[in-house]
Amino acid sequence: MCSSDLMRTVNGVQDDAKSRAVARILGARHLVQAVSSGIKPSAEVLAMGVWVDGVHALTALGLALVDRRRARAGLTDAAVAALWAIAGGRDLGRATPTPRSRRSLRDRLAVLVLSHAPAGSALLRQSGYR
Repeated sequence: MCSSDLMRTVNGVQDDAKSRAVARILGARHLVQAVSSGIKPSAEVLAMGVWVDGVHALTALGLALVDRRRARAGLTDAAVAALWAIAGGRDLGRATPTPRSRRSLRDRLAVLVLSHAPAGSALLRQSGYR
């Protein structure tokens, strides 16, 4: 089954250039997040993943509200992204922060981004970052 068949079957979305572009962008985002997170992400990187998944859920919900033809796809995508954010938040509550002397580039990058992102500071506090 190709991606256009999948979008049409699961989400009822007509295969058009806009739908394909959005699917490709979201696919790329998922790959970047997976590679950045690695097998066992630090608390800081996990917090960044929770933030990204939360923003994804909100933007997908926005799509559902503004484009009635894509409402089903937007709601489905929002639900999946919200579940990932909730699962990450659960794991974040059990994570231990990386000691300052052992922080990797990805840990420092996650902290930098979250320090400036809306609600990012709250996620950093939840991760135990100091």
